[in-house]
Formats: sequence, structure tokens, C-alpha cells
Amino acid sequence: MEIITGHVNSDFDCLASMIAANKLYPHAVMVIPGIIGKDVRKFLNLYRDSFNFLSVKDIDIEQVDKIIVVDTNSKSRLEKPLGKLFEKPGVDIVVYDHHPPSENMIEARKAVIEDIGSCTALLVDEIQKLDIDITPLEATVMALGIYADTNCLTLPKTSSKDAYALAFLLSRRANLQVIDDYMTNPLNLNQQALLEKMGRNIRVVDINGFKVAFSAVEVEDYVDNAAFLTRKLLEERDYDAFFSVLRMDNKTYIIGRSLEDEIDVGHIMTFFNGGGHPGAGSGKSDEADLAKVVDLLEKTLKKNIRPVERAKDIMSSPVKTISLDSTIDEANKIMLRYGHSGLPVVKDGILCGIISRRDVEKARIHGFGNSPVKAYMTKNVITIDPETPLKTIENLLVEHNIGRLPVVAGNKLLGIVTRSDVISTLFGENSPRWYKKNYIDSQDSALRNHNLADKINALPERVKNILIEAGKIADDVGLNAYVVGGFVRDLILGVENFDIDIVVEGDALMFSEKLAQHYQAHLTKHDRFGTAVVVLEDDFKIDVVTARKEYYEYPASLPVVEGGTIKDDLFRRDFTINSMAIKLNKSGFGNIVDFYGGRRDLQMGLIRILYNLSFVEDPTRIFRAIRFEQRYDFKMEEKTEEFAIKAIESGILGKVSHERINFEFFAMLKENNIWAILKRMEDLRILKNVYPEVVLSEDLKKLLKNAEENLACLKEKVSVQESLDRTLLYLLILYSNMSFEKAVKLSEKMRLSKEYKSEILKFIEAKDIILSNLSGNIDISNYDVYNELKELSMEILFVLCMLSNEKKFIDRVILYINNLKNIKTCVTGKDLKELGVKPGPEYAVLLDKVLAEKLNGNLQTYNDELEFLKKIIPKKI
Repeated sequence: MEIITGHVNSDFDCLASMIAANKLYPHAVMVIPGIIGKDVRKFLNLYRDSFNFLSVKDIDIEQVDKIIVVDTNSKSRLEKPLGKLFEKPGVDIVVYDHHPPSENMIEARKAVIEDIGSCTALLVDEIQKLDIDITPLEATVMALGIYADTNCLTLPKTSSKDAYALAFLLSRRANLQVIDDYMTNPLNLNQQALLEKMGRNIRVVDINGFKVAFSAVEVEDYVDNAAFLTRKLLEERDYDAFFSVLRMDNKTYIIGRSLEDEIDVGHIMTFFNGGGHPGAGSGKSDEADLAKVVDLLEKTLKKNIRPVERAKDIMSSPVKTISLDSTIDEANKIMLRYGHSGLPVVKDGILCGIISRRDVEKARIHGFGNSPVKAYMTKNVITIDPETPLKTIENLLVEHNIGRLPVVAGNKLLGIVTRSDVISTLFGENSPRWYKKNYIDSQDSALRNHNLADKINALPERVKNILIEAGKIADDVGLNAYVVGGFVRDLILGVENFDIDIVVEGDALMFSEKLAQHYQAHLTKHDRFGTAVVVLEDDFKIDVVTARKEYYEYPASLPVVEGGTIKDDLFRRDFTINSMAIKLNKSGFGNIVDFYGGRRDLQMGLIRILYNLSFVEDPTRIFRAIRFEQRYDFKMEEKTEEFAIKAIESGILGKVSHERINFEFFAMLKENNIWAILKRMEDLRILKNVYPEVVLSEDLKKLLKNAEENLACLKEKVSVQESLDRTLLYLLILYSNMSFEKAVKLSEKMRLSKEYKSEILKFIEAKDIILSNLSGNIDISNYDVYNELKELSMEILFVLCMLSNEKKFIDRVILYINNLKNIKTCVTGKDLKELGVKPGPEYAVLLDKVLAEKLNGNLQTYNDELEFLKKIIPKKI
């Protein structure tokens, strides 16, 4: 039995999502919670007969083998009797939701969770793609769900997907009159009285720079639709958020509404036995003293609201500056290298002026490239201090029509804020359009504040202690230290990875010296790059690097690096899931540093680049994207795949050296799902661009796809297990349909080792002959089998079996491996000498004759061999 259900206190979005899910899962039964909203109840009183809703009491939970949950991802928001389904083995669980992941999150086989305005829009999107027909009434309910949960497409979380879904529903004759009837309910007398009382009891508090209003009211009887009243008061007043704390019918209800992304109401309500999404949420409390509830609510908000951005929060630092006597040409070179549109001009660290790109270009046009910048700079510079709020910064940029504001304290230049920084903060756009970011900011409080100390403490004792000790050493020398990259990614995923990379803000070499001294370890430093490797007694390695930023002088070049912050260092990495760090200092030990939404992408199973030109600047990231896709069963985010395809089509891979491509390709060959990796490379037309000699014919695809299964079967037949070189094995498979000439060409392009090249060419030359000679039912002696196979490695033998897939051939190869391969003669040249045979080529001929008889089962003991020699020697002397 399949069922569809949603959260208790069902609203229109939940109801509509259930109906939409029923279009995708027509065999499922819709189970509506016992507690539903007043407006939903009113709607169902009229339209219940049009939909087949059951209650939990109407179904036999023991018969349920599939549950589709909509509009929530939390077990605690469902009716309690359904909870046992999540513990029952074999139950298929599907979730559709638009709320942030909860602490009590449902573990589902399929989870479609997107941060958009309504859950209904998620399901309507799938209905559209599958071209499923819906009735005007169904379209009306679904449209009502979207309108209700986005406040008619005006809430901050509203997305284009909500709007597109609504357009589709209107095209399916959704009735706007019916929707209007349920969206614009007039207030009854009790609601009017409550609204008036709430308005009289408003108290406004500044919390981290935001105006937050509270209204605590007690009334005798329960009043419906208090959430609407809360929203109404927020819209009528100039507040950033409004919280109603209402004591009604001897129960305390907390309702919140927010207009600012930083005030995540849904997260706040999790502290009050509730939930919701960033713009709206509700909770409840057993506390009858409303003043205590408001006080707790205020404290919770202070801890969880991200403060208003100020100059110190969004400025770029350290600032790339130019000296007063530098030339215009030098300024132009720096601007081109770093993509800046202006530079502060300094003398002895004191700000003297600003030189803009426009001024530089004009000076160069007129032939003044060798002139000093002081001759063309703007001297009257408008500056701001670190505490200047974002709105003031925005007004200054607009009012004075300037592109940047230096941040100063006294005479010291601390940073700079540009138009791009402001746009990035307000709209998530990173300034230059050609360097537009692609990641999702990690705004969710639950994600942003997460601490991984518990996961670190669960690591093997040695690894845990290294991280703790690194933090202590960083504290002792006054530096910030972080473990970064793949270690953090795999720690979150629960995948074993003990490759420790530590990034230090500041002098990483001095830190590495202290770390090496503590462990009495071997230290290798690279002063030029600010990196070091600490090697412990058992070759356990710890990489230490200085936090740095990087730039690319031209597409596909190697990066140029210089010192920076942890944020700079994480931004230079390939994907959001690899751009996370964990702080190791005692203060904040275990805190995750996630500027670019890596945790969210891990949860969603997405590989996402950080900015649009990522693949252009380093095309080898395309290979890594494919590798991570297949390793974790993830997929490239839509834009990321689009940029990968564009980069490939532009011919950018042709600018990358063979060495760099080969490095990435051989890293791919060490992964488990090689077949899927190669298929993905073919689909993206990468193989055609980098290794055109590799042609994935249907036979080769089948061989690759079944390689692991065939390999396992062959290993079971082999009595003595030898370790196989999987890289060589898969190279042999890839080369198996090539001519000798193409194989030579590709092996040189791949810069194969002498051993690999020799094995592959030997295989190419021998495979057709061996497959022909050892196949079929013709009687072949053991000696002949031995002679055909004796020069071949185990990897070649296994691939030949895969190519043949004929039982007789495989049996002969297995016979050779298990029995014939290690058979040697007991007699030697010494015996021949004693029998009077003069040393020479004749020795090899005679011993080979003995070996042939022994392989064919005619000789068993040393005496048998010796007697046989005696018989054949006279004939030869």
C-alpha cells in the first residue's frame, strides 16, 4: 500500500502538494492529518467529495510499504502513528519539501528538497515535465497552495520556479475567483479585537542592526488566523520582522514573520517546538508568563540573527595598492591581473588618492604610460570606517557616483568596498559579470553555525589528536589554523579520509616547524610557496599551506598565488563541496567554515563550481567534476554542467598540457565506477577532444560495464590470488580495439611508463592470435596452452578472458594460472652435463622437451624426468 501525507496543521501548500503528488503517484492514497488549518478545513467542507482523502484511522499502517511525504522533511511534524513506518524495514520513502533540512530529518530513498517559495511548485514542475493532465479544480488548488505560501509571490523565498508553475496552472484554467475567495477573508469581530490589541502592545527592539517588533497579548478564547494578523501588522509598519506571542485558550502560541533573509523565522521556531521557513514560522510553549517567552525569544534572536553587514564585513582586505610614484603602465598591469577597476594610491602606508581604470586608459591613450599615477589620481577621496553600515555605503556610492570606498581607521587603510561588494551582498552577484559566482551563499543558520567537533572526536584517536594538537600550536603562535578540503567533505559524508591538509592564516612555515618539533617529525619546507609537509614516523603526512589567493594570467595556465585569508583560500578551490574548512583553534574548535554553500550542495548531491570562468581558468576541473559525480553518486549542478560543455566546445582542453590531462585521467582510473566515468567523458565529448584514439564501441562499452563483475568471477576461479594493477587492467581494456599504430600514438600521448607501454603493445600484438588459437573445441595440449600464455601478465590474461567470454578459452587460461604457470622441470643443466651433453643451445631444447612432457602429465618425479632425458639424449648427440 502506498500513501501520501503532509504535516499536521496542514495549510494550503501542504494540501495542494498532496494533490499534486497524487498525480505523480496515482496508486497512492492521500492521508490527511487530523489537525488542519481553518481555511483548509473550510475548503474541504465544500470540495472534500472531489478528492479521495483518508485519515490515519482509515488505513492499516502495517500494510504500508511506500510513503510519500510532502511539505516537510521532519518526522516530528507528521502524525505520530506514522512514525513507525520510518523504522519498518523495506518501506520506500520519498520526500518533497521546500524547508531547510531539519534535525529530525526523514531518511528517504528519494528526497527532492529545494529552497523555493512553495512545495507545490516542486511537484508541479515534475507534472509539467511528465506532461500529466490535470483538471481545472486540481489546477486551482495547486495555484492556491503557491499563492498562499508565497503571499501572492511576494515573500523573499519566492523563486522563478513558483512563478513558472503558477503560469502553467493558469494555462490549465485555475480559477482565480475561487483563489481570491480564500486569500481575502474579511476579519471577524474576534480577529478585529485581537488585531487592535496586538497593535497597542507592540515593542520594537534593535537586534544586531534589525528592527524587530514583538507583541505579547493574552485573550480568553482561541482566535483563528493569527498568522494573517501578524503578517498584516508587519506589512503596515516599518519593521524587519514581527513576532506575536499569544496566550489563547490557556495555550501560548508564537508566530513570526520576516522580510529579511538574515532573520530565519523557521530556524528560530525550532527552539519553540515548531518550524517553518525563513520568511514565516510558528511555535508553541507551555510557559504562561508571556514576558518570559518574549525574553527567551529575544535572546534566541540575538544568538541566531546574522548582524547587519557593515564595511568590515564586506570589504576586501588586504587591499591591492600602488605607490604614489608608480607609473600608469604599472597601474594598468595590476588592474588587468586582478580585474580591479581602481586602485588606492599610498605613500608610506597613508592613503593619498584613487586611480581608476578610466583614468589609466585615458592617460595611456595620450602616451603617458610612463607618467606617475600621482599626476592623474583623484585626491579628494571619500572614505568610510569599518563600522559604516551597508545602507550608508550604498547611498554614498550612488550619491557620489563612485565605484569604490576605501575603509580607513585613522590614517591606516584597512580595506576597500566596491560596487561589486555591495551588489554581491544584496543580490548574491559577485561584481564583474565575467567573473560571476555560481555557488549558493550558505545563509541557513543551521548550516552556518554547525559544529563538527563530535565527528572529529569519533575519528581514530591518532587523527583526532593531530587536529587538536594543531589547534593548540596555532593558539600558542597566535595564528588561525583550519583543516580543509576533501577531509572536511568526507567527514560530513561519513567517508573515511585521513588526508590532512591544514591552512594557516599567516606564517604557515613557522607553524609547520612547531608541529614537526612536537611530533619529532621530518619537515620539508617550500619557502617560495609558503607550504610544508610534516612526515611522521610511519610516513603519515600532514600538508601545511599558507592561506592564499590566486589568479590566472591566461586561460588554462597554472595559477599565480599570493597570501590571503581563509575565505580567499577556499574560493580558489574547484567546487563548493571542497571549499569548506573546520577551525582547529580552541576557540571555535570544530566550527565549520562554509562561505560558499558546500554543505547544502553535499546534502543535495550537487557538484558546483564557484564562479563562471572556473573551467576556463582550469579546465582540468572538468575531469574532477566527473570523478566526484561518480564517486559520490552526485551530479553536476545545471549551470556547472552548462559551463563545462561551453568550455569543452570552446576548445579549451587543447590548451592544457598532456601531463596535466594525463594526471587527471589516471586519477579517474583509480576510482571504482570507471565505466560510468568514461561514459560521462564520452557524453561530454571529452574523449574525442583529448584522446580521439579511444573509441567506445558498443562491444567496448559492454566490456567496460561488466568489467568489475567479470573480474570478480575470474578471481573466484583462481586458486592463488595475486594483486592486480587495476590501472593497467583498464588501460588494456581501453586499448583492446585499437590498431598497433594507434596504440603506440596514444601511449606516447599518455606518457605511459616503459612497463605499461610494453604490456599494452605486447597485448595488442598477441590478443587476436591467442584468442584464435585457444578458442573452440579443438584438442590443445597443456604444453601448447603454456607456450601461448607464458609471456603474459595476469592483467593481460584476465582481459583476454573478458574479451573471449568463451568457456573453453577461459577454462584454458584458468588451467594455466592455477596449474601450468608455475610448473618447472626438476632436472637442470647440471644433470645434462653429468649425462655428457656439452653446454650450449642444446640444453634449452632438451629441457623444453622435458617440460612439455611434464606439462602434458607424462612425467611426475625427478627420476621420471631423468630417465626421459636419457632416452632422448642419444638421439641428439
